[in-house]
Amino acid sequence: MFPAFLSPARCLVLTAGLLVAVVSPAQRCVVRLSGVVTEHFTGDPLRNAVVRVLKAGNPVAEVVTRNNGRYAFELDRGWRYTVYYSRKGMVTKHVVIDTQGIPPYPDVPFYEMDVQMTLFGWIADFDLSAFDQALGEAAYAPGLRNMSWDVPYTEELRPELSRVMTEYEKTAKGYYARKRAGRRPQDLPVPGAGAPTR
Repeated sequence: MFPAFLSPARCLVLTAGLLVAVVSPAQRCVVRLSGVVTEHFTGDPLRNAVVRVLKAGNPVAEVVTRNNGRYAFELDRGWRYTVYYSRKGMVTKHVVIDTQGIPPYPDVPFYEMDVQMTLFGWIADFDLSAFDQALGEAAYAPGLRNMSWDVPYTEELRPELSRVMTEYEKTAKGYYARKRAGRRPQDLPVPGAGAPTR
């Protein structure tokens, strides 16, 4: 039997009240995203590269890099972000970072992600549509208790991107232009190089 002051109905109300009292908002957790934007062939940091963050498809932050090419953002837990890297006259690239899987009460107040991005110039009439897709996708991995890149996704892209970049480098260095001139590519000087040797 319940005491008069603790009838079943009152116990239920009291229990509910206690539950409400101990529930607190989820801990704020961020992903600290940072890195350097560099030129693909030289590795030099790029000034005036634009790094733009979209949160659920909406622009929320933007940085224009200085001489050191560095950028940094904080991404809140619980959203899907797309990060675009661009510069005038260069091919735009992007990655996807999904923070929706981070638990409400994580072990740490933030996770760090270092993303180094290289950019290279456009070539007229060259098909670079392979770079229209995200070059990487990252999400919270419960087993690792950290942010992690989707390696199978990246590996699936690798052969096509490698093929495109091989053709890009040949085109940029004048390989096909020299070939169209009717002479053997190895007999023609590479721009910036000395006279050919036989």
